[in-house]
Amino acid sequence: MIRRSRSLANIIVAALIVSAVALAAALGARAAGQSAAPDQSLQVILASGATSEFRIQLTVTAHLDGEQTETIGAKTYVAPFARDAKSVLSWRAQIRVISAGADGAEIEETLQNFSATPAEIPAGPESARMAESLNDALAAWSQDRTVRYRETPSGATLGVPAEAAPALDEQSPAVLGAWLLRALRPAAVLPTRPVLLNDRWQDARSVSLPNWSGANGWESGQWLAAASGSKLMVRLDDVQQISATVAAGAEKPPEGAADASFRGESLCTIALEDGRLVGATRSAARTRLAVEIEIENCDDTVCDDLHSELRGRR
Repeated sequence: MIRRSRSLANIIVAALIVSAVALAAALGARAAGQSAAPDQSLQVILASGATSEFRIQLTVTAHLDGEQTETIGAKTYVAPFARDAKSVLSWRAQIRVISAGADGAEIEETLQNFSATPAEIPAGPESARMAESLNDALAAWSQDRTVRYRETPSGATLGVPAEAAPALDEQSPAVLGAWLLRALRPAAVLPTRPVLLNDRWQDARSVSLPNWSGANGWESGQWLAAASGSKLMVRLDDVQQISATVAAGAEKPPEGAADASFRGESLCTIALEDGRLVGATRSAARTRLAVEIEIENCDDTVCDDLHSELRGRR
């Protein structure tokens, strides 16, 4: 079992009946044979040379609103329409800890064995262009590659290169792209708060983005018991939100301004022994694009059928 990471936001769960003292006992012996105190935050144990494998699935949905003419009898009407195009991409990610120290570790992530289900090309030139653009973006990215970045003991990933995520057709500011770059990493960002089941929190976040004005951000989270009832795991539910006004750029209407928003959510299941990610479901939406991510650790599980495995364990 690899001693490694966790991801951006949510942790999946420890014990249905648990007080802080009971949870500390449930942690059992950690790396050095010590039990974590109930008032301590959870951290990732990173060991040089450790390896792990994950199966990752990304679903991207593009949305288009428009108008089309319809003729009924002798009259022609302009009617609104809405079209969606959905493309699915899955792959394996092999993680290797190149080196580790007290302040974190250097990580090498190899992405390979890509499998795609492209979006169907609908009728209508605008809808067809939308679907083709989505398929092209994912196809261009789905090539074997190796990326390196740094992971802190809290699970935060630093210095992740742009090629670690597909480039989607997103207007500036590319908040979804920035979120996706870290959400695709098989790690969970752990809060500094102790693991207390059903403990909720919300913190304001400073936000400054091009083309958006008056931006406000906040992040909320909650520790939850593991869906399986295991006392060796916990879940972390993490939500990140931004609200703003479009003041410039392609999304600004000809007159006045428009509201802008972003929401990203992550529900992660994490091993209490070493903070490694067991599984995660993540989603985010911004204007015309929405993404869903499923991540599963394959070290102790056969990951041939991602959907059935995840549903069986959640």
